[in-house]
Amino acid sequence: MIGQTVSHYRIIDLLGEGGMGTVYAAEDTRLGRRVAIKIPHAAPSSDNSFHARFLREARAVSALSHPHIATVFDYGETPEGRPFIVMELINGRELGEVMRDGGLTLTRTLEIVEDVAEALSEAHRQGIVHRDIKPSNVIVNERGEIKVLDFGLAKLVGEGHETASTPESETMMRPLTRSDVMLGTPLYLSPEQAKGIHIDPRSDLFALGALLYECLTGRAAFAGATVVEIAAQIIHVNPPPPSTLNANVPADLDRAVMRALAKRPDDRYQTAEELGADLRTLRRQLSEADDTGVPQRVVRSAATSHASTLVTLGDNLRRPRLSIAAAAAAVVLALAGFWAVSRWARPAPHQPNSAVAELYNKGVDLLRDGAYWQASRTLQRAVEADDKFALAHASLAESLTELDYTERASQELLRVNTLVPDRTALPERDRLYLEAVTATATRDFAGAVGAYERLAARWPDEAHLHVDLGRAYEKADDIKRAVESYLRATERSSQYATAYLKVGNLYARQQDYESAESAFRRAEDIYRDTGVSEARAEVLYQRGFMLRNRGKYAEARAQLEQALELAKLGNETQQINALRQLSVVALRENDTARATGYAREAADLAHSKGMENTAALSLIELGNAYFAGGEYGDADKYFRQALDIARRNKATRVEANALASFGSMLIQKGETDEGARHAGQALAFYQQGGYRKEAAQVLSVLGRANRQKGNYAEALRAFEQQLQLAEGLRDLPQAALSHGEVAAILGQQGRFAEALGHLDAGYEIDRAQGDRQRIGYTLLGRVDMLWSLGRYEQARALLAEAPALAVRDGVKNKGLLAEMHLTAANMALSERRFAVARAEGAEAAALGGENKKIMVRAKLAQALALANSGGGAAAARRFGEEAAEMAASVGDPWLLSNARLALAEVLVEGGDARAALEHAVAAQESFARAEQREAEWRASLVAARAAARAGDAAAARQHAARSGRVLSEIQQAWGAEIFNSYQTRPDVQLCRRQLGELSAGARPA
Repeated sequence: MIGQTVSHYRIIDLLGEGGMGTVYAAEDTRLGRRVAIKIPHAAPSSDNSFHARFLREARAVSALSHPHIATVFDYGETPEGRPFIVMELINGRELGEVMRDGGLTLTRTLEIVEDVAEALSEAHRQGIVHRDIKPSNVIVNERGEIKVLDFGLAKLVGEGHETASTPESETMMRPLTRSDVMLGTPLYLSPEQAKGIHIDPRSDLFALGALLYECLTGRAAFAGATVVEIAAQIIHVNPPPPSTLNANVPADLDRAVMRALAKRPDDRYQTAEELGADLRTLRRQLSEADDTGVPQRVVRSAATSHASTLVTLGDNLRRPRLSIAAAAAAVVLALAGFWAVSRWARPAPHQPNSAVAELYNKGVDLLRDGAYWQASRTLQRAVEADDKFALAHASLAESLTELDYTERASQELLRVNTLVPDRTALPERDRLYLEAVTATATRDFAGAVGAYERLAARWPDEAHLHVDLGRAYEKADDIKRAVESYLRATERSSQYATAYLKVGNLYARQQDYESAESAFRRAEDIYRDTGVSEARAEVLYQRGFMLRNRGKYAEARAQLEQALELAKLGNETQQINALRQLSVVALRENDTARATGYAREAADLAHSKGMENTAALSLIELGNAYFAGGEYGDADKYFRQALDIARRNKATRVEANALASFGSMLIQKGETDEGARHAGQALAFYQQGGYRKEAAQVLSVLGRANRQKGNYAEALRAFEQQLQLAEGLRDLPQAALSHGEVAAILGQQGRFAEALGHLDAGYEIDRAQGDRQRIGYTLLGRVDMLWSLGRYEQARALLAEAPALAVRDGVKNKGLLAEMHLTAANMALSERRFAVARAEGAEAAALGGENKKIMVRAKLAQALALANSGGGAAAARRFGEEAAEMAASVGDPWLLSNARLALAEVLVEGGDARAALEHAVAAQESFARAEQREAEWRASLVAARAAARAGDAAAARQHAARSGRVLSEIQQAWGAEIFNSYQTRPDVQLCRRQLGELSAGARPA
């Protein structure tokens, strides 16, 4: 391309080639300056990901402006459609050359790494992770300044869901990416990159630690003969401290380097600023006597030659030593010779013996059936009998991934790559199967679908291939194609019960219950003929699951109990699953005693069989049962136990499940910040892993947290996003929850009619599903909206249904009962029936227990009832002050504002006008900021009454005018029909009379 012009850049010279493209020196013909222009290697026209990555580099780095970051001036496409970027042309030497030439001292090393840390700090602030920090990407220019190059692997944090199918996992799972370019340099990969899991800025800090280690010692922190060996060291092996290779390294610097190289991101430096600050302090502590040279970079021995080739190929091409023609000829000859030798010497694919093959086939069948624990045990026996059987290792990795043993799964995949470094040596069927299973194990479901599609097209008459393809479609959330694949399997083999069971599950998810039951019956008939009891148990379990989701709890319980009895004949996994589902059914029936009993039995059985992750899931169910019953102390204990097990086993999905449930309970208790922190961690995992249903559930938890913290706009967005996800997934129970959450915010904003519409929609879903607990809470929400609109008769009729929902077979749901009494108390206050309000508030307080939010509202109801009925000013004030103090500790602005408004009203009635005015004004300002107009007009009125009682007529008129103005705005926004209904409320009528008196200059009663 030398001599050509791209856009307004004239190509002058070839600078070299890197991993992703060729770099030329060019002249900017408009500005007359020298620049570097980078153009990618030609890629297949079908490979859009290459160009996308390349242009993403430009967009990411062009947002950065820092003296230690090479500037990107421009980007675009050539007339042929090849993307390019235009960068600052830097004259200098790569850090690797400086290291080889022995030009570093301890002080200079620390200065360089500090500058790189500064560059990373700026990138991280912009949401960019470099992902390829290495010596060849750090340039020392002619003035001795540091420039960090090649953010070509950068990815904007949060740009999309990162799963195990990220470039890192592709780097580790196969020698080359789709564009035949290795992304990431093995010697400097972080453990997260080596495992193919989500990375964050702390991954760059690990790479920077590895670079610092090499600068100080002259040796790489990790080595190996292959990429897989290097990755295994990065994941499992801690290098010796730098001082063991360079005695001049002080102990504090040792500690800093080893902290940067910690395996767990939480154990590393958390920010580049933190690492840079420590290095700066250490540099200042070095005396001149300490500032000795560091070892030259070691030339790698034959033991590491393979790794070195992968690491340095791009560097050598970037700065050619020979003529291009000579180098090209040498490369062509070498490749031709290597191809010839490899074809002649290529070993035949490994063949397991018949016993191992039988174990493998049995394990894969168990995988298809979803019996992951039994599959893992069977496949483990297969690989123990024949460690060279790559497909068995890959299938074992898939089963371990399903069980959330991700680290063990990663080790199995590394073993696969060691056994089959060149997959082209495998027969087509084995190669495609290995590709499909590996993709499934790394949650690259699109890749799995592609491989299984090719298998099914190549061997279309084999029924099990269509089941495998259906499973891949199902995991990719393509339910329509999954159903089609399972049906094709039944067409190929009318006795393939697994296919009927799978399609039955999907029909149930689509609410096509008639087709689902037909498929279940067919599977059950086939299994009955074969006499396999555990297969029949699986049908009963899946039918029970479907009936549970339909709200047919008695029928679901009968099916699950039958499944449990059959499973007791020897299938522990089915026993545990049946017990867990029976716990959920009991919980939906409001029988918390039976729910906790089933969950505890499941957890104990899982523990006894060594199924720790399954035990943790059972403990989460146990915690949920206690949480639903209002027993927060016990729920807390079991959630913590589940978290401990999950973290000990590095079971990230189980940990996310525990965090989500634990966070929900903490938010319900009023510990909002801590609960939101837990739920936020769970959401990050679910979104990165593509768990859409679970992400929707956690969005609800975080929405409630934002609502409690006063972030109402964010909360409403979260709930609306959750509702959209739930409806897209046809998850009706989740959609019902979303309607309820949206209604709660609208209710706080005084948009009672809109809130009632959402509650009615949620109630219809809950009733169709038969979820008694959800029906109870939705019913109480509807009651609140109805009496708020002045529709007391309808509200009372609905409230009369609540006790039957809160008590079943003599077992009380304390949380639901407390909410029922609070609803009754607040309606009685609105009707000015103060004796009833006081009694209902006391009942709610007795049931509230550890729930601070319930206790606050119960005390407020009692305080207002006492203050307005003349039942004792001192007692009313005590209740009000206790409630306000407790509300402040909860961290819920809505609750605190209502507590201050209620306390202001109590103080007005008790004669402390000055204190009443202070609390009323604070409440009014809070309501105004949150655009809670219905509460704002009432708070302004109480402030006006307090000012009048205090003798400040001007302030009273000002607050009264504000109250009247806001009330007029509400009337206009609501419309005549809703507003007229609202003002029939006795409390609203009294407030309007008081407002009229204040506006006329009179002192209200």
